[in-house]
Amino acid sequence: MKNTKTIKGFTLIELLVVVAIIGLLSSIVMASLNTARAKARDAQRISSIKQVQTALELYYDTKGFYPASPDSPFPGGVVTAALTPNYISQMPKDPTNVEPYVYRYYNNNNSSFYAIRINYEIRTPDCYVCGGPSATCASGNNSWWSLPMCAY
Repeated sequence: MKNTKTIKGFTLIELLVVVAIIGLLSSIVMASLNTARAKARDAQRISSIKQVQTALELYYDTKGFYPASPDSPFPGGVVTAALTPNYISQMPKDPTNVEPYVYRYYNNNNSSFYAIRINYEIRTPDCYVCGGPSATCASGNNSWWSLPMCAY
């Protein structure tokens, strides 16, 4: 009588194939997740700038002019001091807040318009928003920072 034992289990090749498939699927999921995160940060940028624009319009309604400032990053600087805490509780900062993803405010002592630069991760191109009754700014004749006006 011959006693044969059969051992049930996975071979090394089968295990390697499964590990390779899992690795491939996880890399695809991680790439999609990173893209979704970048899109969410871009949406947050748009929302933040709209809040700042509202605060700037409230400031203009009260004072009759926009805060004067050279090309300066915010939060911080003249625009932050002018708007907080009366017009906005705190100035929003970019979700990553590292160059080049830093909001920039420009007024150059004109006081009748302003421009805010936005750098995106996914949306293209980077652009600026402009506000105020100035026809020069509203018409898009000026290309601040060599960027187009935002269209969102």
